[in-house]
Amino acid sequence: MPLNQAQLITRIIAIQDEMVQAEDYEATKEIYAARLTAAFYEFLMSGTLVITGTSSAGPITGTATFEG
Repeated sequence: MPLNQAQLITRIIAIQDEMVQAEDYEATKEIYAARLTAAFYEFLMSGTLVITGTSSAGPITGTATFEG
């Protein structure tokens, strides 16, 4: 499954919209960083890795998903 860039953009915009309304700048920085990290983590973990190559034993292929 390819990475969903549109979903990541939507999440980042939602995080920014929420953070711009915050009153405590210092606390908001921590919350923003945590939510942004979670958005990127979810984005990266949603992908599937497809491998194709050759070795001395012949061609190799495979797929994998990422685990946290």
